[in-house]
Amino acid sequence: MSDCHYCEQTFEEEAALREHLYEAHERDELSRIDRKRVEQYGEEHGVDESGNDTDADASQPIQREQQTDDTSNGIYPADAWELSDVKALSTDEITVKLADHGIETNETAFQKRVENHNSATALSEQWEAEYEVDATGYDQDFIWMAAQVLWKRWIPDIPNTERIYDFIEEGRDLREKGNDVEACDRWLTAWEYTVAVTPDDLTTIEAADQRLPTFLSLEAFIRSLDSDLASVAEDNSAYHEKRLEFCQEVCEQFPDADDEFLLDFHHFVADSFVELDRIADSRAELEGLIEAYPEDPYAYKKLADSYWLDDTAQLTTEELELTVELYRTALEVDTPLEGAPMVTERLKEVESRLADWGAVDKQED
Repeated sequence: MSDCHYCEQTFEEEAALREHLYEAHERDELSRIDRKRVEQYGEEHGVDESGNDTDADASQPIQREQQTDDTSNGIYPADAWELSDVKALSTDEITVKLADHGIETNETAFQKRVENHNSATALSEQWEAEYEVDATGYDQDFIWMAAQVLWKRWIPDIPNTERIYDFIEEGRDLREKGNDVEACDRWLTAWEYTVAVTPDDLTTIEAADQRLPTFLSLEAFIRSLDSDLASVAEDNSAYHEKRLEFCQEVCEQFPDADDEFLLDFHHFVADSFVELDRIADSRAELEGLIEAYPEDPYAYKKLADSYWLDDTAQLTTEELELTVELYRTALEVDTPLEGAPMVTERLKEVESRLADWGAVDKQED
């Protein structure tokens, strides 16, 4: 059984796969191993396989590979392995080549071994430590690439660190095509995998960063995803809920992150509650922020706004007095408040409303 990794068709025989690759796919989209399959098809049928090239540049790597054919082993490349090369191999071909290097594995044994790992690279290192591995040069790369590909095929539902990169790249590709919603979905999956492979005792972003792949700057990824979710939510309200859940998970996953980071994400939680019309929940979140970060002026300002900008006709005297106190505190704390003049104007409006109500109360008395 052979699979086409470009259109996900399955073929009973390797020969059928070679014919399909020749007829259905352009050469420049194929991995080096699949290009070799096309070459083999051309040789077997006496056809000019170069006719599928889309441009002259696409033929250059082929020429280089043809020059190295004498030192290669069947369809395996004689020079550096690329991950696309390993993906182009069938599962049987991968396990046979692993066996050639001294590593015996099958689906059951692989699943058992994964119980102790959250990284395909770590699993491959264990192989090399336990077996008398006969691999030199570029074939050493084949081993960790094989572990990564077999993981995706045999146990796709179990997260590993390498898959995080796949989802991030898929999201980037989708965004380039204008599919912002689907891009966010991929990045949320990358976040789920990040949580899954991060031990519970790593409660800071810095500590988690040291355990994750070097390609990922965790804080930058988290902040970027929040921004993208907020942007998508402007046109798709369902993503206010997704953003809320994401920001809450971030705070729960990294409770010992630095204050600036946690403060920002608790604010994002409060903002998401507002967008979902869960005003009481937003107020509770802001009250918690005031208790934890008494010098943060924005928590006072937002909590005051939740009263003054809601339905002022329904406010009680006590709520107006609380709003005045909150606006005053926002202006008085040592941390500068952006938009202070606007807050000052709102404070005057609330104080004026209170004065009017006081005058009415005296007339009634």
